[in-house]
Amino acid sequence: MRRATPGLRQIERRLVGAVRAGWGYQEAAQFADQLLRERYVDARSLGLMLLARFQADFTPELLDRAHAWLAGNRCDNWALTDLLGTKVLGPLLQRSPALAERLKDWAGSRNLWVRRAALVALVPPARRGQHLALAYSIATRLQRDKSDLIQKAAGWLLRECGETNPRRLATYLLAHGPRVPRTTLRYATERFPKAQRDEIMERTRTAGAA
Repeated sequence: MRRATPGLRQIERRLVGAVRAGWGYQEAAQFADQLLRERYVDARSLGLMLLARFQADFTPELLDRAHAWLAGNRCDNWALTDLLGTKVLGPLLQRSPALAERLKDWAGSRNLWVRRAALVALVPPARRGQHLALAYSIATRLQRDKSDLIQKAAGWLLRECGETNPRRLATYLLAHGPRVPRTTLRYATERFPKAQRDEIMERTRTAGAA
């Protein structure tokens, strides 16, 4: 995920200090909605960063709002999509776990950013060992996606799944073999010991590998 610049973080901290006493989640969501209409990435990032400050009050309707932002190309690059996924949607799923199943529909979207968010939103829960079955299911569904941005996001998610259960990840990668794009494999195995990483890459390499 793209890191906010020091200047942007300072602006965000000052803004939070100015509005914290009078704003709630709804005001922050409306502010984000307005800034996501702006041309500049930093302005849109600011809206999402501020919204994330109110995660303790997130309500389920935020999922539909986030989908509209993505489908409307208001988060139209990987940095904004990942900021929304990890700092807004991840915490939302922590508060409302039942919403996670709806990401299955997102994985079938024609919109690149909706599909990437279906993966990235599960990164924070996966780090805690949560929603692993769903994470593997969505990663599997998107194996044939030709976008490099989807392949990298799938690898990132799988890597986080492996943090709490590396054996399950290794078994999954070997079982799916050459169906897993090489980009996804490289990301997914980054934290394995080199010998195991090399073995997986070799055992999944066939003439049909992506």
